[in-house]
Amino acid sequence: IGESCSRDSLSPFGIRMVDRLTGKPVHLDISDLPMRKGVITNRNKFILGPSGSGKSFFTNHMVRQYYEQGTHVLLIDTGNSYQGLCNLIHNKTGGEDGIYFTYEENDPIAFNPFYVEDGVFDIEKKESIKTLILTLWKRDDEPPTRAEEVALSNAVNLFLEKIRTDRTLAPSFNTFYEFIRDEYQEILKEKRTREKDFDVFNFLNVLEPYYRGGEYDFLLNSDKQLDLLGKRFIVFELDNIKDNKVLFPIVTIIIMETFINKMRRLKGIRKMILLEEAWKAISKEGMAEYLKYLFKTVRKFFGEAVVVTQEVEDIISSDIVKGTIINNSDCKILLDQRKY
Repeated sequence: IGESCSRDSLSPFGIRMVDRLTGKPVHLDISDLPMRKGVITNRNKFILGPSGSGKSFFTNHMVRQYYEQGTHVLLIDTGNSYQGLCNLIHNKTGGEDGIYFTYEENDPIAFNPFYVEDGVFDIEKKESIKTLILTLWKRDDEPPTRAEEVALSNAVNLFLEKIRTDRTLAPSFNTFYEFIRDEYQEILKEKRTREKDFDVFNFLNVLEPYYRGGEYDFLLNSDKQLDLLGKRFIVFELDNIKDNKVLFPIVTIIIMETFINKMRRLKGIRKMILLEEAWKAISKEGMAEYLKYLFKTVRKFFGEAVVVTQEVEDIISSDIVKGTIINNSDCKILLDQRKY
């Protein structure tokens, strides 16, 4: 679409590119116009570029263009690829935007998935809390039974109702754990729920590290709320924990949960979540459902999920990547593939 990107053009939203043969500027819309024309059914993007192909340069350029046209952008990275752009936006906005979170051992990123500013827990929020707890509870090779899913779903719903009615109860993972240990256990006895249907002691035992006094008790009990709703450019840099099999997937999934929370509340505003190599942490069996959920949910809320990778092998070797990421990304961006 030529050079025009004025408000009354066929496609006012897009990326400024250049024709590599003639050097002429080109305005490229890979989101709205193809949706209107029915060429694509979602705005999700999959970017594949080996090392040295200009992947970081292109991705930085794309997210900057999105940001400058009013999009809320959230990035999860493991290589400091966006620190320069984030600092630029931070300085340009006088510190109001361009927020950069780095995971440090003495200052870890902490969250509170049970907190919502408006006190409203809609279906999306409930689903993301349930998926998060399932991820903490079950191993990759150990999918939950239907009975376990139902029991957990009931527990989450009852706890959220308790938060809503009891204003003295502080919403956090600690209070959820105590609710399961004390009240919910009694409810299960009354219902005569069999241990093989829902083993509450196993549940409490597995989740104990995230409860008060446990190894990861800081992770889900933050008393400082991350108010990201008004920030339009946020980077989470997880390089320091990318080799930690416990922390990396959980922190990644909680950040995605934060994005979903943001997405459902910013109606009519364009949103983008971009996962660099961080998607590898959540491409395990137990998290496939969460990935599917994210990809399908963003479509409903004027959002797009973007996955970036550099190895063709990453895609070919994983059924979850093929079945979830590729199938749910209508726009594929392939950089220099001569290596292959």
